[in-house]
Amino acid sequence: MKEYYPQQPDNSPTDTVFTDMLSDIILYGEDITTRNSDAKRLTTLAAVFYSTPLVSIRRTAWRSAIAEFEWFLSGSPYVSDLPDKVKKWWLPWADKVTSRIWGNYSEQFRAFYGREGKPVDQIAYLINAIANHPYGRRSVITTWNTADMVSDQNPITSCHGTVIQAFVKTNNTLDLTMYQRSADMVLGVPHNWIQYWAFLLYLSKQADKEPGSLTWIGGDCHVYANHVDIAKQMIDRFNNVVIANTPQLVYVGQKGDEFKASDFVLVGEYDPLIKESAPMTV
Repeated sequence: MKEYYPQQPDNSPTDTVFTDMLSDIILYGEDITTRNSDAKRLTTLAAVFYSTPLVSIRRTAWRSAIAEFEWFLSGSPYVSDLPDKVKKWWLPWADKVTSRIWGNYSEQFRAFYGREGKPVDQIAYLINAIANHPYGRRSVITTWNTADMVSDQNPITSCHGTVIQAFVKTNNTLDLTMYQRSADMVLGVPHNWIQYWAFLLYLSKQADKEPGSLTWIGGDCHVYANHVDIAKQMIDRFNNVVIANTPQLVYVGQKGDEFKASDFVLVGEYDPLIKESAPMTV
C-alpha cells in the first residue's frame, strides 16, 4: 500500500495528494479493460487528512456531493428524492418506472439486511457506539452486502464506504477510516473525500467529540481512458501554479439533528483552476 500525506506547506495539501496519485496511476498504472471502460489502475492507495480535503485544482461540486450524502443518510431508495443537480448522477441505475435503486447506499446505511430479516440502522448504531463505547473496536459499518450481489434485483454495487470504522482518541477527538473498493479518481474521489469529511464533522457533533483525521484507502484506483487527458491537464496546472490554502468546511448543525447539506458551510474563497466537466463513465 502506498501512502500519501498532505504535509506540503507551500501549496494546497489536498491537491498535492490528489495530483501525486493521478501522476502515479498514469505513469505506473497497469492498463486494464473493465466492464465499462479501458482504464489505468493502481491498487491500494491511502491518504490521511487533518483538514478539509477539498480538491481545488479542478472544480469539485462540494454542495452537490454533500446533498448526495444527505440522500445516502436519509434512508430513501428513490432517485426522485434527490436534488435535480444530483439526480442525473443516479438516473442510469434507477428503475425507469419507480425511480428506485435496489440496495443503494441509503438502504445499506439505514436498513441493512440483518438477522431474521430485521433491518439495521447502521448510522444510529455507529453514533451510539462512538458516544457510549468510545474505545471499543466495533464502531464499524459497511455499505457492502454480499447477499445483494447474488440477488435477482441486480442492485448498485456500492463502492465508497465499503467499510467505515471510527476511532476515539484519549483527547476526545474522533478519527474516521474509510475503505473504498472502487475509486474513480477524476470524477468520484474528490466528491467522496469531501463527503466523508462532512460525515466526520457530523458524527463528531452527534457523539460529543472533536473532529480528528480522515484516513482514506482506495482499493481499485483507476483513471478511465476518457479521463486521462483532463488528469494530465490537472497535473500540469498544479506543477506550474501555487494554490492558496483551500477553504474549510464547517458544520453548523446541532446534536440530535439529521444530516442536512444545508448545515454545512465553506469558510474561505473557493476558486478552482479548472472548471470544465468530464464525462461520467457508467
